[in-house]
Amino acid sequence: MKLTTRFLLILLGIAVLPLLLSVGWNIYQYNSSVTSYFDLHKGLSRLSAVNVDEWFINTNRSLAFLYEIENPLQARKLDEARVIQQAARINSDIMSLSLLAADGKEQFFLQSDKVREKKSLASYAVALTTRAKESGIVTAGDVLCVKGQAFFPLAYPLVDGRVVVFHFAMDKLLGKINSQETGTSGRVFIADKQGRLLPCQKVKSLDYSPEDLNKIFRNGGRTGTVAKFSLAGEDYSGAYAAIDKLDWAAVSVQSEDELYGKQRKSILIFSLLAVAIFGITIVVVFLISNRIIAPINNMVNGVKGFLRTQHLDEVIPAEGWPEIKVLVGVLNRLMLELQAYRAFQLNQIVEEKGKAQALIDTISDGVILVDDRGSLIYSNNTALRLLGIPKISPEVSVPRSVKNEAFFTALTEMMGLKEKYLRIEVDAPVPTETATVIKSFRVISNQFLLATLKRPGRVIIIRDITGEKEIEKAKEDFFHMITHDMRAPLSTLQGYTELLMKKIPASPSTDKYLQSMLYSSRRLRGMIDDILNTTKLERGNMALQLDTVDPAAIITRVKENHEPVAGPKNIKLSVEAPAGKMQLTADPGLLERVITNLMGNSLKFTPGGGSITLSAWETADEVFFAVEDTGPGIPENKRKEIFEKYAQMEEHKSMGFGLGLAMCKMTVELHKGRIWVESEEGKGSKFIFTVSRSMAGPAGAAVPPPPPPAA
Repeated sequence: MKLTTRFLLILLGIAVLPLLLSVGWNIYQYNSSVTSYFDLHKGLSRLSAVNVDEWFINTNRSLAFLYEIENPLQARKLDEARVIQQAARINSDIMSLSLLAADGKEQFFLQSDKVREKKSLASYAVALTTRAKESGIVTAGDVLCVKGQAFFPLAYPLVDGRVVVFHFAMDKLLGKINSQETGTSGRVFIADKQGRLLPCQKVKSLDYSPEDLNKIFRNGGRTGTVAKFSLAGEDYSGAYAAIDKLDWAAVSVQSEDELYGKQRKSILIFSLLAVAIFGITIVVVFLISNRIIAPINNMVNGVKGFLRTQHLDEVIPAEGWPEIKVLVGVLNRLMLELQAYRAFQLNQIVEEKGKAQALIDTISDGVILVDDRGSLIYSNNTALRLLGIPKISPEVSVPRSVKNEAFFTALTEMMGLKEKYLRIEVDAPVPTETATVIKSFRVISNQFLLATLKRPGRVIIIRDITGEKEIEKAKEDFFHMITHDMRAPLSTLQGYTELLMKKIPASPSTDKYLQSMLYSSRRLRGMIDDILNTTKLERGNMALQLDTVDPAAIITRVKENHEPVAGPKNIKLSVEAPAGKMQLTADPGLLERVITNLMGNSLKFTPGGGSITLSAWETADEVFFAVEDTGPGIPENKRKEIFEKYAQMEEHKSMGFGLGLAMCKMTVELHKGRIWVESEEGKGSKFIFTVSRSMAGPAGAAVPPPPPPAA
């Protein structure tokens, strides 16, 4: 018989699983019952709270007659006593009503014969009357219980300084609430915000600590559950609901023993039975399986020793059932072969590690490996020197051990983010042999899984980009110098071309040549302006020269300026102007330059026989411009990248500097707008940008540029 079959027969003979399922089912039923009980008491408490709210609303309606008394527009003298008596007859809940003059003297008093107390109920509300008179608002007092009757006092200050004191009967309300019982121990009662029981409630066995109930109110919300609440020395559970109109709460509780005492006992009995059977099972399994447990323990200890020392000192003894002996023999052979394989591989691992170490230490970039807690796994000397860490040790962690303040701030921010790939730039002081200099670094971080722990670690590369920054600055200065030197001769060329167009008699051939010369000079002038404008926009020196702009006129002018180029290429240019008159406030020169750049790009890439359409439309907040062509389209992964400075698609590297769209983006953002491209490869592209209507201002007003972006 197979070993697995023997174990299966033993487990089936024990039959512990059905008993465990029974315990689990009882626990599930118990949890369901507890939830149902709490839902029941939540419903009772909410119902009671609603009853109190409705009673209080009816009480407020009873005060409507006071508006007639204090109405300053009353045309004739009002018989106040008659009005008060009529209101008291209508509302049977008014047990006492007292009208006090401004000096505190009682002008009118009415008390129902249902009140057992012969003394005026108003005499119990002196402090309440004072508070209402001082505050000038309707003030409710604490519930009054006199000779077994509950009264709700309410003071209403009139505009002339008098105060009306009411006492409303609460016996019916409290009796209705207290009569709601669940089981033999269920109770429903009303408590104030301090957890104290409202007086005159005829509820048995309500001996409890108000502080305990107040603590439950403070820790809960408007509604909540009550658990392990001690009433008369016995644990109760239930729920409460806050009363919206008053600082009271309706509480519904029931004895825990009555709620789920029997189920607890059932679970306890089943649990004890399961423990007993489990103990018997352990004994039976131990007695039957002693021929298996000892060999398995020997195998476990032997494997642990092998993993600890990586060397098999002695083979595991073969004992137990035949299947176990075969398993021990296979395991011994496996460990011997692993021992031989490890000895063979160790030299290769050491050699490869040395090569990797030499490679990483040779590169100029700093390299750091950290685990998910920031503990340093590995670092080359360059990174240690830049971060100010003396050496690698178990106590070193990133960023806590970083001494360089700039890198500490950058790595703290980076380690706090969850993104897989991160890249930031940092200017940090670096000590040299003669002095400390400020250098620019690019810090790149990427997550990887630690092979042994399956937890994410990070590889961090610190690259010195000071040289790159200097080259970029030199390139900017070079562009700036060239563009300034080119503007003067270009202006001369453009001026003489325009003069020739006026002086030379018109003819098809001369017009064609002169228009091509003028278009090329304007295009070159636009490229120079793009370089200068980009520099100004980046430095934050660009100021908008605002004026009223006609979108239809500007797109029509751009279309006409490009006809000399579009005609020979057999490209159709068209304008979809807005139906009505449309104006906006913007910098007309910069706005036309943006549209010209987009049109120039479309002319570059649209094949012969294609078409380009310029359009404009508006909404309440923005004016939209669009240049749509039938060119080759733009891949989805390039549609954001093309708006970056010097960014170009690989196949278009020889067709410009890559500044046009970057300048367009910065110019549109200066107009508080947006720019994007909608494209489908092989079918064309549609560049769209907006200008905010919030740019409106006096003609010629200059809008200061936004601050330059942080590095």
